[in-house]
Amino acid sequence: MSYRIPKNDDIAKAIDNCLSRTPRIRSQNELYELVLTELMCVDPRFRVSSERIRRVGLERGIFDIEIRYAHTGGTVPYKRCPVCRGELTSVRNRTLDWKTVEMSRTCKRCGYSAKSDACRPARYIITRKGFHGQS
Repeated sequence: MSYRIPKNDDIAKAIDNCLSRTPRIRSQNELYELVLTELMCVDPRFRVSSERIRRVGLERGIFDIEIRYAHTGGTVPYKRCPVCRGELTSVRNRTLDWKTVEMSRTCKRCGYSAKSDACRPARYIITRKGFHGQS
């Protein structure tokens, strides 16, 4: 059985429809299932990855994302943001002996911040833009 890849406009519309019904989604997997169900109502052969759904939503400004982190040992392994593929900016500090050290890397696009203890994204909480509900 063949499949079809939806356009970014179709994905954005499906995300918007899902977030209008459920303005706060507690995981990327839950968002993926809701959006895929919405897309399959349009065409049952549509297939899309959860990462693409997240990136389209961030690029179009459909939702805000709160990132929960898991800490691992070592240095920050990323050159690009693992959330939106944006550029990571180095945040540096000067030590007492005037050397500079990297404190963290941040993404200006989505707000991802990798501290020196190698934070990796563990859970995404997606909230519709402008939604200020309790939960």
